[in-house]
Amino acid sequence: MSISVAQVRQAVAAQVATLSGYHEAKLPPQFFGRIQDTIAHKAFAVQIVRSVSMPERQRRSVGLYLNTGITVRFAYRLRPMDTYPTDYDLSMDQAAAVINKIMQSYSTIRQGLVAKFDSMTHRVTDSIEYIIHDLNFNFLHTI
Repeated sequence: MSISVAQVRQAVAAQVATLSGYHEAKLPPQFFGRIQDTIAHKAFAVQIVRSVSMPERQRRSVGLYLNTGITVRFAYRLRPMDTYPTDYDLSMDQAAAVINKIMQSYSTIRQGLVAKFDSMTHRVTDSIEYIIHDLNFNFLHTI
């Protein structure tokens, strides 16, 4: 079954949006978190990082078999004052929830789509108001 790169991005965004309080940011993912006014608690963006051709040794599918790298970037608010490390730890739990949501549900997102978790990174904004999580996945699919 053929799945476009845009459809992979849309399917991942739809899955994350089902988590309580999450909403997709209305700006390109590359700009998410660069300007303080552009992020909000549990706002997220789904970025296509790359798509590369994959060898198909035993597959007889029509089309091109791709490995598409996707980053799910989301913000979690760190409340001021006496809450460190509470909110920091809660944000790590939220990162795990996003990973689990995508990994547990990828087979129902779209037939012919295989998800693999790659890595995650975290950074606190200069204002110390938010932590930005980057969750990196690889999706195997045919276009």
